[in-house]
Amino acid sequence: MKTACRLTLIAVLIAATSLDASVGSAQTVATPTENAATRTVRNGVAYITGGVGSDEVAAMRSVASQYSLRMTFLTQGGQFLSDVAVEIVGPSGASVLNTSTLGPFLYVSLPMGRYQVAAYAAGTKQIRVVHVNARQGTNVEFVFPAAAHQAMPLRATSR
Repeated sequence: MKTACRLTLIAVLIAATSLDASVGSAQTVATPTENAATRTVRNGVAYITGGVGSDEVAAMRSVASQYSLRMTFLTQGGQFLSDVAVEIVGPSGASVLNTSTLGPFLYVSLPMGRYQVAAYAAGTKQIRVVHVNARQGTNVEFVFPAAAHQAMPLRATSR
């Protein structure tokens, strides 16, 4: 049963990443589980958020290379964080994405360029300036004080 759920999750994520949506529309593809990773296209920006549970972590990592900006949210104690508010401002100074995470991972498809990423958790705001490299992608880790709410008890051992 667990293998069937894992295969279903991976199949849905692969199918979701091949979907195309028009600019300005929001599209969400969710798997059958309650906390499933969700791929969305909003204003022409595709992203996926999730990573709750080992099956979902594996599914997220299997599609990571398809996204140019990959973010992880943690506490100082190493616990994964969920429900982190994130805003990405593009090279023109306009907001390109404003969302909340459904797990510790947020992967975004962005064109190459310089972006400002603001993440908010437990009353704390962190800002990073990131340079997205379209060829390799860019990994960014946000580490919040251990008192951050919505901390998940398990952290994967490998990245």
